[in-house]
Amino acid sequence: MKKLGLITLILLLCNAFSISASPMRIISLVPSQTEMLFELGYGDQVVGISDYCNYPAEAEKITKIGGLDLNVEKIMSLKPNMVLDLNAMHRKYQLLFSQLGLNYVNFNVNNLEEIGQMAEKIASIIGPTEKSKSFSSTWQVRLKELAISNSNYRPRVYLEIWDAPMQAAGPKSFMGEMLRSCGGQNIISEPIDYPVMNSEQVIAADPEVIFVAYPHPNLDQIKSRPGWSNVSAIKKNRIHALNQDLFVRPGPRNLQALKILQDLIQKVK
Repeated sequence: MKKLGLITLILLLCNAFSISASPMRIISLVPSQTEMLFELGYGDQVVGISDYCNYPAEAEKITKIGGLDLNVEKIMSLKPNMVLDLNAMHRKYQLLFSQLGLNYVNFNVNNLEEIGQMAEKIASIIGPTEKSKSFSSTWQVRLKELAISNSNYRPRVYLEIWDAPMQAAGPKSFMGEMLRSCGGQNIISEPIDYPVMNSEQVIAADPEVIFVAYPHPNLDQIKSRPGWSNVSAIKKNRIHALNQDLFVRPGPRNLQALKILQDLIQKVK
């Protein structure tokens, strides 16, 4: 009996080791997590991505599993062992994932520093790679390099994230933090992440720079809004369309976004 018990224990330990040592099969539910997984060197373990994932190019070949509404049947057909989410965008599926035996892992990211922390946690769950080992430390260094210290002059900035209705990035939002880090003074003072605006508010604040971050903005149409011709940013042609994906996705490409903002804001200074 003792001999049989020892053999059983050895078999169980071997089986457990083979499971932990086997590659992960990961479903990424949001574009930012897909970008992060590839950046950290886990792209070959991603078996499913959201319909909105479009970067990097290699991700285009991976099976799409839905957007805000998921195709659970397709997800299960891919036999994943981890489902990765951001800011609980798919929390309504959490109980179902648990019932199906899937490990639902969510990360809440509200600022740039937390992106580096998220990368560390992902690496601790999946296992470190050469890329993941250097990412977090490099991330913090680059954030400090790109940050602009407070100065006597910080240009007034308006960052519009939608046009109908007009909606902007407030100072407490993720994108608002980017503006502040790059030396801009947000024309919005209310502690609201993404407030709905009206033209009168923008005209009264008289931004020196205007950024728009949504698909296919018509800059000429924005310039021709009633009363906007007197806004400093319009008079000096300091209105810029941003690549939305770089700015709205909390992920590795935010460093590119920061550099773009920094260069444009510094030109005003």
